[in-house]
Amino acid sequence: MIIQGPEIYYAASCLILVVTSLFCALVRYFHMCRPFDEEETYFYPARKLVTIIYACFALPVVWLFRMDSPDAYFFMRVFLMLLLPGAGVLSFRRFFFSKTRHRRLIFVLSGIIPLVIILVCWIYGWIGGDTLYRHRDMLLLLIGGYSLLLTAMLLHTTSWLLRQIRLHMQEEYSNSEDFPVRFAGFVVFMPVLYQGAAWWLFITGDHDYNMWFQLAISVMHVVLLIRILHPQRKEYREVMEEAEELIAEKIETVLSDRESGSSLLSVDAMNELEAKIRVALTEDRLYLNPNLKIGELADAVKSNRKYVSIVMKERFGSFYKELNRLRIEAAVRYREEHPSASREEIATHCGFSNVRTYSRNLKSGMQDKNTEGQFKEIP
Repeated sequence: MIIQGPEIYYAASCLILVVTSLFCALVRYFHMCRPFDEEETYFYPARKLVTIIYACFALPVVWLFRMDSPDAYFFMRVFLMLLLPGAGVLSFRRFFFSKTRHRRLIFVLSGIIPLVIILVCWIYGWIGGDTLYRHRDMLLLLIGGYSLLLTAMLLHTTSWLLRQIRLHMQEEYSNSEDFPVRFAGFVVFMPVLYQGAAWWLFITGDHDYNMWFQLAISVMHVVLLIRILHPQRKEYREVMEEAEELIAEKIETVLSDRESGSSLLSVDAMNELEAKIRVALTEDRLYLNPNLKIGELADAVKSNRKYVSIVMKERFGSFYKELNRLRIEAAVRYREEHPSASREEIATHCGFSNVRTYSRNLKSGMQDKNTEGQFKEIP
């Protein structure tokens, strides 16, 4: 088969889509930012699903090898009609709504059935010929009807997500889980716009339109990939701030050791400062402040950050380790005093900014095994 004339541009756009899709699929699957990869299910809940969706966008490769086959282009006409709405429904529900009713039914209707139809058409397109094309009127009617169902499901899911965004913006969002409202606003209309464009291709079958549509999808693949490589949960910023504090604490301690050769504080001075820190943290209960920073602790004990950082490292292990040890101990006591307390209530009353921070520290090894065991039954 010799490609010439406009077909060169059609093939080029298809090749760009295939290569871009495979590249994005590989990057999405193998790349996760640290330390968020330790809690993949929370920070990257839709990673594997999005990888599969990216890979599915490479299926038009069949047209590169069968451009002379009517069945191959028939596949191109119906492919996006079936893939886009199902991908939107499944990815939205996986990322934003971890608990949904009729989950299996939705998965079958928007995922399994469309994928089976796509693969059947893909096989016929790869074989070549015009089997599908000869029955195109009936097949387009059937596939179009099913795509209407998928489009309705997508509109329903989009409407639900818009409602959550509005409630969150009005500070009425009561979900205990973290809701990434900015990211939701960025992607909420993307599948609907894609599907609207796919309908035009489905109806007209225009080759030039298909070429530009493929290029647009390729660009948006990269834009979306750049956006989703970093966790979209609000706790991402909290973890980064904590990491910056830990790094600053470590740097200050190292610099202090270099300046003095061992320590800037005598043993008596360290003992005195340690006692003040223990009073501030335990008796004054500063650890209950979920936003406590080492500089604020230094102000409370009337010392400077450098000295407090040294003492925290030498006598407590680290600032954040001691804070979270005290918070976990407080959580144990609170649980004993309030047996029916939920995780959200425990986290709020014991210095954790949210239940995810509490759960993350519970798993991180900052508490002893006996403490962890007492929390396995917390609802």
